[in-house]
Amino acid sequence: MPLDRILITVHHYPPRRVGGAELVARRLAQWLAGRGVEVRVVCIENLARGPVTRLEYVDEFDQAVRVRRIDLTIAESADLALWHDSPILCAHLDELLTEWRPRMVHAMSGYLMGTAPLYAARAHLLPTVVTLPDFWFLCPTIQLLRGDGSLCGGPKPMECARCLYDERRLFRTVDQRAPELMRAFWRLAANQSWLGAPLALSQRLDNLNARAKTLVPALNLCDAIVSPTRFVADIHIANGVNPNKLAIKPLCLDLENLLPAGPRQSDAKTVRFGYLGQITPVKGVHLLLSAFLHAERAANRPIHLDIYGKANAAPSYMTRLEQLASQSAHIKFHGAYDANRALQLLDDLDVVIVPSLWYENSPLVILEAFAAKRPVIGTRVGGIAEVVRDDVNGLLFERGNVDDLARLLVRVTNDPLLLPRLAQNIPPPRTMEEDMRDMMAIYDRVLNKT
Repeated sequence: MPLDRILITVHHYPPRRVGGAELVARRLAQWLAGRGVEVRVVCIENLARGPVTRLEYVDEFDQAVRVRRIDLTIAESADLALWHDSPILCAHLDELLTEWRPRMVHAMSGYLMGTAPLYAARAHLLPTVVTLPDFWFLCPTIQLLRGDGSLCGGPKPMECARCLYDERRLFRTVDQRAPELMRAFWRLAANQSWLGAPLALSQRLDNLNARAKTLVPALNLCDAIVSPTRFVADIHIANGVNPNKLAIKPLCLDLENLLPAGPRQSDAKTVRFGYLGQITPVKGVHLLLSAFLHAERAANRPIHLDIYGKANAAPSYMTRLEQLASQSAHIKFHGAYDANRALQLLDDLDVVIVPSLWYENSPLVILEAFAAKRPVIGTRVGGIAEVVRDDVNGLLFERGNVDDLARLLVRVTNDPLLLPRLAQNIPPPRTMEEDMRDMMAIYDRVLNKT
């Protein structure tokens, strides 16, 4: 059965919103359209609260791809942090599927779209593929990272509630300083209505239980589940996802859309470290700055740190970073950058640092660094540790450990033979054609039930 029409759903879609999953969705849609497949995309343009739930949309074209951008208003009575099932969105997709009749549905994550694409597709007996760019099906905060900074292995309603309340600064501050005290507080609140009722804890726990009982079974209704790494697949399997439906498909790099690097401008005697990505606490930028300051005092050559990325964090975090950076004349913030210029920026760096504090899945910046033959120093956790092979094509350090990262920065600086050796072992990135070939093989299995 040939694939002639496909519906792709994704939380956002370029150009107004750009992230890893959004770029992957657009790349897939454009590639399929270029090969004669009729493609439609449905995304959430805006999600807001209001007195009543309502849905509005506009249709527009992104080259040959028809994109439906939805403005979804959720009633103020809903717990938006746990929102995952929208009857109005499901009804809208049901109407679209009835009218258009695609051959299959591909959901790029479940974030914002929720279970609506999965249930609507099943009602129409359509094959369904889901991509897992994150941990949304397991974690309401997506990252499996607790408010106290510790990693989480999967949903437990009381622990999830604690994380959601940690979005309030007061709770988060106490949790980070005294996590055992906060655990005891929430256990007491769950058993004592006088304490839990003002926080609406009982209702939130009911919602979390419903979320946990709904999302993994909904995911298991799909015909194929695509994971970028073995790690992401394994953590979903450990939480009940059917392993027979999972396919590992590493991310690729669309080199055709990356501007080529020009002549290198940097001083060969100076080691230039670089960070490219969002500037938020979970990305560990503060950790990198602290480690750099330690390394600068111990290095036997000059070192510089260039940070590229848009500040997505609260002003207090940026103030903290600026205070750290003020202690060295060799730390520079360059601000937001055009993703197409990644190779140009990387060409003036010697090594890329990925100091994330959460699991990550398969950070695109690692693939970009490898395309530029730049070794990566990354956190020994999650998908980072699967892509970066310690002392082979990069170096790994203990999550959150400033001293361990500083040690690696010094090692790189003081051993002039290390980076060239690591660079020799960097594999070429998967091409877009390889990636699309693998995706089409998954589609073929799903469509033909082989």
